[in-house]
Amino acid sequence: MGQGFGLNTDIFETNVLNLLVVVGIVVGVVGDSFRTLLDQRRKVILSTLQEADNKARDSRKRLAEAKKAVEVALLRAQEIRAQSIKTVEQESISIKQVLENDLQRLKDSGKQGMELERQRAVQTIAHQVANLALTTAERTLYTALGSQSSAILKQKELNEVHVRETFRRLVKMDQSNLIYLRLN
Repeated sequence: MGQGFGLNTDIFETNVLNLLVVVGIVVGVVGDSFRTLLDQRRKVILSTLQEADNKARDSRKRLAEAKKAVEVALLRAQEIRAQSIKTVEQESISIKQVLENDLQRLKDSGKQGMELERQRAVQTIAHQVANLALTTAERTLYTALGSQSSAILKQKELNEVHVRETFRRLVKMDQSNLIYLRLN
């Protein structure tokens, strides 16, 4: 083989050089393309990971907000439950007090009704006793006086005055009995 530039026709020697040139060209051209493809793939993967991280952060944030909302709702539900129990207790006490007042009023009303009936009975008996006494006194006078009419009229007037005075005393006595009964 000679020195210089020339064409080598030996297949075995030139094959290795050709292969090296071809491999160098392929590595240079294909390597750049392959590197560009890998860089693009890496950027897509990084972008996807970044989006996943953002979505995970957003999800955690929404989860935290949802947990806070649940806690607030639970606290509000407990407040409402406590308030409703308190309201029910107050209503129960109020209804109980109203019932006690109504029962006392009915008792008082019954006592007043019985007292009024007793007063009516006492007044009726007092009137009957007074009428009976008057009738008896008139008969006794008619019998004793006979037919003396002026004396009878005078006696009638006296009897009416006596009856009025008796009624007045009975009413006064009845009122003092009522005052005594009310005090006891």
